[in-house]
Amino acid sequence: MRSGIAIAIAWFVVSACGHDKPPEAPKPDPRVGELEKELGTTKDELRKEREAAEALKKDDAELKAKADEAKALQDKLAEAVGKAGEVTTADGAVKLELVDRILFPVGEADLTDSGREVLAKVGAALKDVDKQIWVQGHTDDQPIFVKKAKPEPAKPVAKKGAKPPAVDKSGDKAKKDDAVLAFVTNWELSAARALTVVHYLQDDAKIEPSRLAAVAFGQYRPVSRTKAKNRRIEIVLYPRVALTPK
Repeated sequence: MRSGIAIAIAWFVVSACGHDKPPEAPKPDPRVGELEKELGTTKDELRKEREAAEALKKDDAELKAKADEAKALQDKLAEAVGKAGEVTTADGAVKLELVDRILFPVGEADLTDSGREVLAKVGAALKDVDKQIWVQGHTDDQPIFVKKAKPEPAKPVAKKGAKPPAVDKSGDKAKKDDAVLAFVTNWELSAARALTVVHYLQDDAKIEPSRLAAVAFGQYRPVSRTKAKNRRIEIVLYPRVALTPK
């Protein structure tokens, strides 16, 4: 009897231990890993798109600021120039075009009084503008004729007691017509005019000379079939470049 009870108890214990065994963990679904990988890729793409949108927004704001700055400068220069020229903006540069007959007498490189008045206003407007200033001289294609000066004829020696010879004034005009011109070609004329404006901006308008440059184009960059429009001075403003001596 006792042995049977012992056997029953033993069977019960074994059975109970067998039922307490933890269940096996389920095998991972391979699709879960793929979904997690796709989710990570999507998050990266969204982050990049957000960064690109923010950069584009920043670029748009910078472009607008630059456009507003260029427009304000153009209006300021147009007010200074008045009817003596025209101000335009293109390719990041502001161009101020001045009519040559207002600045210079025909065929000369010395400023007229009206030219000085115009440049005084332009110089005041440019003084505080952080730009490179290139003064460009242009002419029409009319050649400059250089005539050699004729030697003056020897004056006759008056004899003692004779009347002095009559003065022939007809030769004055001939001497003037035959005088050697100051400029051999339009290259020299356009260069001299550009330098005249540069010197005025430096000496009178007190603009820093490292910002200035004189450029001569002569007759080779016409803008019109009308000769008068090709005779001009252009003041072009470029972004300033910092120069550090090596």
